[in-house]
Amino acid sequence: MARVRFLRLRRLAVLAVVGLVVAGGFSAAPAVAEVVAQADAGDGYARAQELFHARKFAETIAALDAFIAEHPRDARAFVLRGDAKADLGRNAEALKDYNSAIKIDPEYAYAYVTRCETRLQLNDAAGALADCDAAIRLDASDALAHEDRGDVHFQREAYALALTDYNRAVDLGRSNAYLFAARCDAERLVGRRDLAKPDCEKALTLDPKSRRGLWARGRLALVETRYTDGIADLNAYIALKPDSSDTAYYFRGLAYNRINSFRLALDDLRTYVQRDPDDPDGYKERAVANYGLGDKSAALADLDVALRGYRKDGNTAQADRVTAMQTAIAAGTTPVP
Repeated sequence: MARVRFLRLRRLAVLAVVGLVVAGGFSAAPAVAEVVAQADAGDGYARAQELFHARKFAETIAALDAFIAEHPRDARAFVLRGDAKADLGRNAEALKDYNSAIKIDPEYAYAYVTRCETRLQLNDAAGALADCDAAIRLDASDALAHEDRGDVHFQREAYALALTDYNRAVDLGRSNAYLFAARCDAERLVGRRDLAKPDCEKALTLDPKSRRGLWARGRLALVETRYTDGIADLNAYIALKPDSSDTAYYFRGLAYNRINSFRLALDDLRTYVQRDPDDPDGYKERAVANYGLGDKSAALADLDVALRGYRKDGNTAQADRVTAMQTAIAAGTTPVP
């Protein structure tokens, strides 16, 4: 099953009198004289900040290109340009800017935080973890660093560690829809559904259109066999970004199967299989929909594909389950996924 990835806008590092403000504290900054000299050099950096806050990321990059040409030792400028590039999805380019900033100022905590986020988007979970660890070493009170490290642990399927970091981020004062939704997901995955539900509700109170929140609450509903509730949340999740909702089609199709809405299930599972043709889960679940609609031949064909996939993956438990489903169909009974 493909993992769901969630993106967040970067936080802007703000220049203070004697340091660079970052998530609840200060990193070690360039020497005060150097900072003052940079501040006196002109309005280029301040203008770039304004553009970034206005989400004019291409214009931000253009402004910083000119500024960096004149001030090649300004770590703030490299980080801000990296953030603008990351928000445009240009993560590999952003990574180069963060590397430059850290080379200039190895104690710049926020540079590690934002590079952690980018490395995670580039599927470098080990590098992301090292960066978030470094940020927390430099400033243990940085709530965003803990939130980001929670995301790294979550991506590595270390859900208990993710929950610990999400809890720490909340304790340090972070409060946003994404964080509470992520914590809801982690709580579900470690079996703390009693804590998960209020976190999901808080996330969607803060932002009713939070995709992370809709996803987390929808998945929680399915685990609790509240399929209609889960479908409603997945409907809203998919509607916000239909082209970036592959796994949601699978889970909505599964939910439709469980309430015997086989036609709707088949539509979703066809979409999922088309988008992820190598996942045997999609074929197994689509077999249920096909059988429910009376198409035993199509159901058996899907189960054949699923069986080959599970055997290729070495997933003997699921291979045995598919074999039992094939046996049930041959005997004229309903297959149980």
